[in-house]
Amino acid sequence: MSRYLTFLFLTAMMSCSAKEEKEEEVVNKSNIEFSYTIDTVRIDGGGTKHYLGMNLTMADYSAQEGLLYNLEPETGRVEVIDVEKQKLLRLIQYDMRGPNSIKEYYPSGIKKTILGETFFRDFYVIHRMDSSRKKIDTYKLDNSSLKGDRLPYETNIDGSGEIAADGSYYVGLYGNFKPKGEILGVAKVRFSDKSMKLIPIDFWDQLKEYTITVNYDIGRRSSSTEMKFLTLNGPDFILSTSASNELWYYISEIDSVVHRSYHSTITSDKKSGEYRKEVTTHATFEYWAQRKNQEVTFGPLVKDPDSQLFYRYSRELDKINPESARYVYVLTVFNEKLDQIHEEKLRNRVSILGKYFAGKTFVHKGMIYSYINLNDEMAFVRLKPDFSE
Repeated sequence: MSRYLTFLFLTAMMSCSAKEEKEEEVVNKSNIEFSYTIDTVRIDGGGTKHYLGMNLTMADYSAQEGLLYNLEPETGRVEVIDVEKQKLLRLIQYDMRGPNSIKEYYPSGIKKTILGETFFRDFYVIHRMDSSRKKIDTYKLDNSSLKGDRLPYETNIDGSGEIAADGSYYVGLYGNFKPKGEILGVAKVRFSDKSMKLIPIDFWDQLKEYTITVNYDIGRRSSSTEMKFLTLNGPDFILSTSASNELWYYISEIDSVVHRSYHSTITSDKKSGEYRKEVTTHATFEYWAQRKNQEVTFGPLVKDPDSQLFYRYSRELDKINPESARYVYVLTVFNEKLDQIHEEKLRNRVSILGKYFAGKTFVHKGMIYSYINLNDEMAFVRLKPDFSE
C-alpha cells in the first residue's frame, strides 16, 4: 500500500515491510542566497591525444586523489589526469590478453577505489585488479556465478552500472533488455561473498510512453528511449531518469525504496509524451525524436563528496520564445536527505544530457565539472556554486 511518509523519521520507516515502495511529494525548501561563476578549462595532453569516445562515460573520477582515470577500451590504455593542474600525469597500460587481462568481451568502464584497487566493467563481467595491475578476481553477473536472489527467466544484469567507492558492491539495472523487454529493477552484487540482491522498482511502464520506435522492416527497428541513471550514496543508491523530475531512493538499512516527486518553478516536471510512438521511416523518426528532445530533459544526480550536496542539470526549449530554438538551463541543488533546496536558471549554456549520452560530470573541490569536446580536445565546463543561508 502506497502512503505518504516523512523522510526524516527513520524509525517510522523501519516499521514498513521490506522493499515496499513509499511515495513522497517534496516541496522546494529554498531559503538560500545563491550565485555562481562559470568558466571552461582545457586538459593539456602533453602531446598525447586524449581518448574522447562515449563522452568520457567510461572514465572515473577519484575524489580522494583528485584524479580522472580515462579508459580507452580498444587498447586498455588508461590516462591519469590531474584535475587541479588540468594536465595528463601519466599513462597506464593494462593487459588485453593473458591472466591479467581486463578484456573478456569489451571493456566498458573503470573504477578506482579508495583502497587503491581498480575495477573494470566488461559487459556481464567485472575484473578486479590490485595496485600492481594483477587480477585479484573476476565476477560474472549471472545466476550460475552468484548466490542469493535469482534472476528471472530471460533476464540479465546490465553491465554498465556503478561500483561503490570502497569496492564493496556493484549495482546495475536488471530485466529483459531486448527491444520489447522490460526493466524490472536494480540488482546489487556484493563482492565479498559474490551474492546478489534483486530490488524491484516499478518505473519502467511510465517510461514506455516516452519511447519512439521506428520499424524499417521485419526484424529491423530502433528506438529513441530515455536515459536511466544510477547514483551511489554510501551503501544506498538513487535511480532517476531523463524524462521526469523524480527519483527512487533505495535505503539499504531498512531495505526499502522511497519514491520522491519534485516540482520545478522553471521547467516542466516531465516530458509530455505527446508524439507518435511507432513510425516506419527514418525521416519521421528523426522528426519526432527531435520534438521529444526539445522537451524537458534531466541529467544525472552528481554528489559532492565534501558538502554531501547533490547537483543536477536540466534543460528545456524556451517556452516563451520556442521559435528561437534556445534552451533554458537549470541547476537544481539537493541536500544530503535529497530535499530540493534550490533551483537556479543559468545565464550560460552548460554541457548536459544530449540526444543519446550524458557526458562525464563530477564535483571536484566544490566545482561541477562537465565534459565538452572543444575541437577534439578534452575540456570541461566548470561551475562554482556559492550559496549561504
